[in-house]
Amino acid sequence: MALHFPLHTVSQILDRIPRPLDPLEQHARQRLASLSQEDADAVWEGLCLRVLLNPVYLGFLWPQTCAEHPQLQALTRNLLTQLWVPGLAAEVETTSAQWVMEQGDAQVPGTLMHDLLQHLSTFPVEADQNFAFLARYYTWRDVVVTQLVAPERIGLLDRLFGLLHMQVQQWGKPYCSGYAYQGYERIGLAGVKPTQERLAGYGFMPWLRAGMSVLEIGCNNGFMAIELARHAGRVDAVEYNPFLVEIGRTTAAAVAQHNVHYEVADFTTWQPRQRYDVVLSFANHCTIDGNLSVEFESFVAKLWQLTADDGWLLFESHNVFGPGAGAPGDDGDLDAKFEVMERYFELVDSKMTRAFVPTQDIDKLFVVLRRRPAVLATVTRQMNLAQARLRYEFSGTPFA
Repeated sequence: MALHFPLHTVSQILDRIPRPLDPLEQHARQRLASLSQEDADAVWEGLCLRVLLNPVYLGFLWPQTCAEHPQLQALTRNLLTQLWVPGLAAEVETTSAQWVMEQGDAQVPGTLMHDLLQHLSTFPVEADQNFAFLARYYTWRDVVVTQLVAPERIGLLDRLFGLLHMQVQQWGKPYCSGYAYQGYERIGLAGVKPTQERLAGYGFMPWLRAGMSVLEIGCNNGFMAIELARHAGRVDAVEYNPFLVEIGRTTAAAVAQHNVHYEVADFTTWQPRQRYDVVLSFANHCTIDGNLSVEFESFVAKLWQLTADDGWLLFESHNVFGPGAGAPGDDGDLDAKFEVMERYFELVDSKMTRAFVPTQDIDKLFVVLRRRPAVLATVTRQMNLAQARLRYEFSGTPFA
């Protein structure tokens, strides 16, 4: 009995949270619409083999089942291990094929594939807690897209999910239920925030030049640094989480981007070796996971020291709609913070940027600043948060 690709159901799932500016996803939609059932079934078989025999994908796609049946991932891991034993290979292949045929049948209630597609089709996105649904949804989306239209990226994506899985197992507080916070359209990883679309929204990429040096603080999994490196001369990226740094290094090597350099470091104690033309601090003046918490002026002063004369600071807020009471992620007090910031940097322009996942994320403020030649003792603040929160376009042309 052959496995059948449920084309209509998978298309419906992709339509739930579309990424219309993602070219690989759009290509996948087009292929879904044109596939014959015979060709589709062959794709489905490969997809089922890929996820049902991989303990990493089992954990991301069926977390509740794995929690209720902890032996499930161990059994698939043992199967993969035994495939290397010559005397056992044939028997293991038969057992594996039987498992995939049973659990990959999306038409039979109670199978892993049926239950997954049912969940992804019907769960109310607005009821999601801590990205639990979105982590499953986007993992599934990534598998489907790469299986359909980017088979050359399958090996890379599988390695990256392996690193994300290790992060879940060994790191204290991974974001997004362990799924990727940053995505990268080039490699078929959606992420909660797609890197290329996100950078296009900021508007500074065409302004970067090959001679510029760039520092990204808190680079997460490093995809933004890779994309910046396609336009700048050199990009250095600092990140506290070693699993995310390894994702960045692995991806940079896979796409042959050799002018990006990663360092695992605590920014508060990190000692830079140079100053930079452009410094990026995107929601990193404190972090929600508690791994970075530093007094704000000390943070700004270090940014000033890191920035070259007449250099630029690109700064993104946390929640500018918060009460401003000092909790991590609360930037409702940004006017007060900019009483400090503007002594070190001149405010050039700002605009709000829209959340990619409105039910889980918030709109944020993106600010363009330029380094002052010297730190001022006092300043007449230009930032007006109440006005800035209303503006979703630059008031001028900061990158002209």
